[in-house]
Amino acid sequence: MQKSHSLLSLTVLSLVALAPFNCELAADYKGPIGLTPAKDGSVIYVVNYDANEIAVLNIADNKIVRSFPVGKNPTSATLSPDGKTLYVTAGNDKGIIQTIDIAAGKVVKEAAAGHTPTASAITPDGKKLLVTNQFSTDVWEYDLPDFKLVKKVKVVREPRGIVITPDGKKALVINSIPNDVGNIPEDENALIDVAAEVSAVDIASGQVKNIRLPNGSGSFHGVCISPDGRYVYLTEILARFQMPTTQVERGWMNTNGIGIIDTTKLDDEKGGFAHTVLLDDVDKGAANPYGITTSADGKQIFVAVSGTSELIVVDAVKMHEKLDSPATKEDKTEVANHLAFLVGMKKRINLAGQGTRPVAVVGNNVYVGTYFNDTIQKIEFSEAGIPKITEIPLGPKPEWTAERRGEIYWSDASLCFQQWQSCASCHPDARMDGYNWDLLNDGMGNPKNAKSLLLADKTPPSMWEGVRDNPERVSRTAQDIYGKDVDKWDTKTMGIECVRSGFRFILFTPPDENVCKDIDAYIRSLKPVPSPYLVNGKLSEKAERGKKIFEDPKVGCAECHPAPLFTDLKMHDVNTRCYYDYKDNFDTPTLVEVWRTAPYMHDGRYINMKDVFTKGKHGDVRGNIEGLSEAQIDDLVEYILSL
Repeated sequence: MQKSHSLLSLTVLSLVALAPFNCELAADYKGPIGLTPAKDGSVIYVVNYDANEIAVLNIADNKIVRSFPVGKNPTSATLSPDGKTLYVTAGNDKGIIQTIDIAAGKVVKEAAAGHTPTASAITPDGKKLLVTNQFSTDVWEYDLPDFKLVKKVKVVREPRGIVITPDGKKALVINSIPNDVGNIPEDENALIDVAAEVSAVDIASGQVKNIRLPNGSGSFHGVCISPDGRYVYLTEILARFQMPTTQVERGWMNTNGIGIIDTTKLDDEKGGFAHTVLLDDVDKGAANPYGITTSADGKQIFVAVSGTSELIVVDAVKMHEKLDSPATKEDKTEVANHLAFLVGMKKRINLAGQGTRPVAVVGNNVYVGTYFNDTIQKIEFSEAGIPKITEIPLGPKPEWTAERRGEIYWSDASLCFQQWQSCASCHPDARMDGYNWDLLNDGMGNPKNAKSLLLADKTPPSMWEGVRDNPERVSRTAQDIYGKDVDKWDTKTMGIECVRSGFRFILFTPPDENVCKDIDAYIRSLKPVPSPYLVNGKLSEKAERGKKIFEDPKVGCAECHPAPLFTDLKMHDVNTRCYYDYKDNFDTPTLVEVWRTAPYMHDGRYINMKDVFTKGKHGDVRGNIEGLSEAQIDDLVEYILSL
């Protein structure tokens, strides 16, 4: 980084580089996931997700000088325009936004937020605060300083970050998961387009225009806006889900990049989408990019790459010059497929530790939070071009449990051939990415929707066709071996075979059994997130009515989906075979947390649960839903989505 490119004091990261939610860990960790520099560049406020605190890093001596206790699992901290106040999002399903008086060193005000608030942004005049809520899928707008809730604006799906244009008129929200159908069973020639979107929210009116990124775009984690307000940059994975997974090299399955939106063209047909530019090399992936920011003059872009533990520095000036050339303007698809596009315009810097996620700039230095190592890495650039890296501990060196090691391996792309992807690439937070993948375990040419790993240890077999079995199960159900009381199953002895097969046929490396056992422990530690359909943690009146319908023997839902796992662990033919399937029978999935796993059925043919019943007539094969009224179906759907 040339010294002339970063004369101003700081650039604030507008991001959410989220830690995996809802897993049960038994040790004390810090978990840095957010970095917010002070206005004068003297300190950085570090958001420690696992420690429920904001730590204050003194820039002068590279030490933590104090900390503020905040709500459970804080996800972001936004500084007020005058630099005197921090607004912290926290609370998971009991979401809150807290005001910290920095001088007093304590929380002085608190307001309710939505389900799992992930990020916030303040309008330039300091009068409005906007908060994204991941699982209530909305943006809440507050008037400051009294925290009056003005409106709630629905966006697309799982918003994780937000920036506001310098004129204060538009908020751009990154939605991390696509919300599209995975297959159109009646049309084998249909072009399947599955992509996450950016929501451009008009702050005054609340109107939303969704900006669609290229087919396969998703896993948005970080977002920032250039200092002049011209460009919004976001980190993304570009999934090549249309290809059979016969290899991983040269980005065959997943590539990783930066999405670019031109804010001067938000009213155009494509909403300002400019390009997706890949961060990978031709023979080496840059898996799972997370945090992103720019230098104070906007001439450089800094990306923390979690899966490969790197900082990537991009020359924004040269990049935009090339993007603006006549040849490039004509073919945006070619740019998104061009692994060598940034050759000569980027530098990859290896960092110590695991899970490099948030990134911030103060003066000529870049700071990167290493989530799993509980450290901040300071990268000092010089005119000689060789960066000096200093590791700053946030506390004692963490002692990782098996569950934590498994979480680390889950996110570690160095375990993959050429580092193109990690387990988290297709299963963020050990859930699903919203795509149909043509894995080779059940033949070629028959893609299936990615499944959540929640309860994978208790709901064998794995995969929609049950091809990845647990060794102990052989050809019998888990209930045959372990009995019907699932709470008494010794799942520690049950190897999760999909983990071993995933190394062989998705990461294309031989599995290490010790690594796999730790990943098993991580998967077993996963806990369901309370549904956003619950009311104060309980079923609504509508869902209570739906529960009675669900349990009605004449309707028959509970026959194949009995509590507490809400699956009978068996294969069934429910008339969903389509033109590319080889079999009629598919695994009965658990309905626990089904509210977050759309699209539905083995091929993702339905984007919402009501369509499963009204269009798919699901349940008529073994039960009877034909006689249900629309109101009763609505009640039934409400109950299922509350599980």
